Amino acid sequence: MKIGFVGCGNMATAIIGGILEKGILKKEDIKASTKTENSAKKVQETLGIECTTDNKKAVQDADVIFLAVKPQFCEEVIQEIKSEIKSEQVIISIAAGKKLEWLEAQFGAGHKIIRTMPNTPALLGEGMTGMAYEESNYSEEEKAVLRGIFEACGRLEVVDERMMDAVGCVSGCSPAYVYMFIEALA
Repeated sequence: MKIGFVGCGNMATAIIGGILEKGILKKEDIKASTKTENSAKKVQETLGIECTTDNKKAVQDADVIFLAVKPQFCEEVIQEIKSEIKSEQVIISIAAGKKLEWLEAQFGAGHKIIRTMPNTPALLGEGMTGMAYEESNYSEEEKAVLRGIFEACGRLEVVDERMMDAVGCVSGCSPAYVYMFIEALA
């Protein structure tokens, strides 16, 4: 299996780090793209994976594609890579607030699209990810692979799409409240 990350910020780096640390994939099986050459070089040095500034190159030959850009850039990036996406590729979005319906409208019908919301403790392998997708579109093997990817950086809970905004609020804000509490105690 090969994975392509469009965008390689903190969350994508945490997911890639978990995948590599748990031995789910080898470095050669992961490609990423970033906005600048400096970022691409930093990712290559830090993670040892191929990284480019060409989003199309990151998705070519990938079985699973992570859309790991900030929500305000999603539409532009999707339009850029859309022509490269094949129906058998699985698309995973980690963009907050971008619903499955919106993602499906952007990519067009016939794609396997998953909406996720990981949180920052994933950077330490202790994250909690909410995932929404149409389970009937996936084989048991595909579900196991997806579960393995996210469990490599913490825990995973599959929820209904209608609950994903709440998942983002709870899982995104809860660590911040804990940090504030710890800081207050200190």
